[in-house]
Amino acid sequence: MTDTAEKRLLPAYCISFPRNRKQIVMGKINIIDTVSAIEASIRSCEICDKKNSIIELKSLSNAGEWKSFHETICAFLNTDGGYIICGIKEKNDKSGYVFTPFDRHNENKLIELHSTVFQDDSDIYPNLTENISFDYFDFMTGSVAVVKVFPLRNDLKFIRYKGKYYERKMTADVEIAPARVTQQKEYKAELEYAKEISIVEGAGLKDLSLHKINGYIELINKGKRNETLKANLKQAKSFLERKHFSKDETVTTLGMLVVGSDPFHFLEYRCEVDCYFDRSNDVSGDKQFLKDDVLTLMDDAFRFVWGHIKIGRSYEGGGKSVPEYSEELIREIVNNALAHRDYAINKFITINIEPSKQIEIKNPGSFKERIKITDTRTDIPVRRLIPGIPESKNPKLADVLKVFDKIESQGRGMSALVNAALDNKIDIPYYDLKDSQHVSLVVQSGKLVDESIEYWLRSFNNYIYRHLRTALTDEHKQVLAYFRKSELLNKQRKYTILLSESNNHFHVIVQLKEAGIILEHAASTDDNPVYILNRELMKENFIDELIQWYGEQILAWPETTKTVLNIIYRYSVYNETSIRPVEVTPEVYLIENGKYIDPKRYESLGRKVRKIINDLSEMKILINKEKGFILNKEYKPGNTLFAN
Repeated sequence: MTDTAEKRLLPAYCISFPRNRKQIVMGKINIIDTVSAIEASIRSCEICDKKNSIIELKSLSNAGEWKSFHETICAFLNTDGGYIICGIKEKNDKSGYVFTPFDRHNENKLIELHSTVFQDDSDIYPNLTENISFDYFDFMTGSVAVVKVFPLRNDLKFIRYKGKYYERKMTADVEIAPARVTQQKEYKAELEYAKEISIVEGAGLKDLSLHKINGYIELINKGKRNETLKANLKQAKSFLERKHFSKDETVTTLGMLVVGSDPFHFLEYRCEVDCYFDRSNDVSGDKQFLKDDVLTLMDDAFRFVWGHIKIGRSYEGGGKSVPEYSEELIREIVNNALAHRDYAINKFITINIEPSKQIEIKNPGSFKERIKITDTRTDIPVRRLIPGIPESKNPKLADVLKVFDKIESQGRGMSALVNAALDNKIDIPYYDLKDSQHVSLVVQSGKLVDESIEYWLRSFNNYIYRHLRTALTDEHKQVLAYFRKSELLNKQRKYTILLSESNNHFHVIVQLKEAGIILEHAASTDDNPVYILNRELMKENFIDELIQWYGEQILAWPETTKTVLNIIYRYSVYNETSIRPVEVTPEVYLIENGKYIDPKRYESLGRKVRKIINDLSEMKILINKEKGFILNKEYKPGNTLFAN
């Protein structure tokens, strides 16, 4: 692709991309780099797979291609947006690309995308100028057209093409299930009475900041200028009303949150975030009570959290220190808390940081029942939250925050948390919903596949292999760890996020299900299957089985002895291998003391475990095999060496 592709002036009716290279990015995809890579691939005849959930290729060489093109744009609008490169298609055998230059005589068809192709629920063709733009790039011997699609605001979804609603799933455009369409319609009906645009009592235009208003306008104008800066508040009146910041000289909650001069004076605790560090220890702790507009609160709350979590560090790659949580994740959870809280409730947000343990964000509001899957009728209680369902109480605020680059697509916050856990950057996140007026999100530090999971999987290794007929991959481990920890948290009345195909592990879930390693719970539906582990894999206490082999004498033995026997039973029965005392000790320590090691206590426990195993060996309950110990299934009862 030549440099002129970035310099050429386009006709006025062609909505062009921003010329700044860094701005031609969506979802960490730089489209200029992508087009260049495809061109290089064609020239070199080397395979270069560039299709993904937000990049699609279309040749537009026939009517079928145009239909598929429209379906993809509809899907992008209803999901997370994306790019369509027009004039290139993938070969049938996936071995490369075919270039068919975009015919500029079809430019009117691109312009029509703005107003005559897609319909909303009221059969109206909405103006999509702000959501769809296109540009041309020199390519090989001709040019390609690149269409950039921004997702619709949540209160405008879903849109349809020829009577059908589409969404993006991985690299496919699929019809949205009728139940989800109905759900979305109900959600939009609720938003007719949105609290974010309610009138703030006693506030007028004089209580808004002209400086903040013009700052917002400058951001809107990035890439294309379509709003003039305001010389005074009277001149800004029309703009404020269009953005739902004011109505008939009065100010809305939205307006006060974003551009208010003194928002706390009018909104009180709705504009407050109370931050605590290690609140359990008042001597060494720290706290700040932040009061300001929503954008300043996001920045100040982030700085507090980021400044304090740096105290707790883990070490990777030869001693390189990294924070407990990524900067991106902290921004996401802080910004989402302020974006999606219930502003009808006059209470503040609380952020509590416990170093090396967790961050808890307590947010005024509650989840709608449609997002929750709660089933406690069986012995396996399920408490899961469905990601991706529109839940924002403040869609217009969310739209403003996107301009400030504070949040991404609505409904993606939960998926981002799940993905961070599956990438082993954090332990499994969960929600505490016991308080009907608050939602508490707990983001645990550490890893999803931690020592406890490694021990567990190692002890069941052969059992899993016999079912799966292949060795466990890291992806298998991540999914199994997520399901195991979800189930354990659900038993504690905590809600975890439903793991689904949207988290890009669908093929692993299918593989584990076909192998009988995971099962569908009775709470499953066609749209939202709920998975639990094979019941053998959730067993932790094998005392009943041990009694059958070694008699009821076991019941009188010390708890640590029972714990050691339980661990060795797992390895003997499910993994068919012996285990050494040095491998038993860390598991016993984890069970009795947690993951934080006290060296003296650990050393003492190690000696205790070795003595227990030696005593069990003398009793012939254990057999020394391959430098480790395994249960003796031929045991004959004799005298015990243990006493309470």
